[in-house]
Amino acid sequence: MSTTPSHNATVALEPAPIHWLAVIMNVISGTILMGLMAITFIDVLGRTFLNKPLTGSTELTQVTLCLIIFTALPVISWRNEHVVVDILDDYIPPKIHMIRTVIFHILGAIGLVFIGQRLMVLGERSLSHNEITDFLQIPVGLPIEFMGIMCWITAALMLTVGIYLTLKRYQQVMAKPKD
Repeated sequence: MSTTPSHNATVALEPAPIHWLAVIMNVISGTILMGLMAITFIDVLGRTFLNKPLTGSTELTQVTLCLIIFTALPVISWRNEHVVVDILDDYIPPKIHMIRTVIFHILGAIGLVFIGQRLMVLGERSLSHNEITDFLQIPVGLPIEFMGIMCWITAALMLTVGIYLTLKRYQQVMAKPKD
C-alpha cells in the first residue's frame, strides 16, 4: 500500500474556498502561458516570413515566465506536486511520511520567507534606480517584487493549507484497514 496520496485524493480533501483559489491561480497561469505561446508564435512568424522579429519578445518572455512560475508556485507547494524521487515511499510508515512532509512544509515556508524578503529588497532597489527593460520600458523591480510577494503567499499557504491537507491525507491513510 502506497503512503503517497494521489493528486485526486489531495484535491478531494481541499475545502471549497481553497479549491477555488487553486482553480483561479491555475486559470491565471494557464492564460499567461497562452499569451506566452502567442508571443512566441508571432515572433517566429515575424522572423521567418517578414525578417522582422516581435519587438520586445525576449522581455515579454522573461516577464511571462516569472508570472507563470510564481502564480503556480502556491498551488504546487500546498498540494506537494513537486518533482520528487519516491521509490522508497512504499517502505516508509505513513506516520513517518506525514512527519517528514510537515517538516518539509515548515522548512520550505521558512526558506520562502527569506527568499521573498531578498526579492523585495532587490525589487525596491531596482525601482529606486529606475531600472527598466531596453525595448518595452517595463520597470524591472515590479516582476521582482511580484516574485517576493508570491514567495510570502506560498509560505503562508504551505504552513496552513499544506499542513492541513497533509494531516487529513495521512489521517485517511492510517484509518484504512490493513490488508
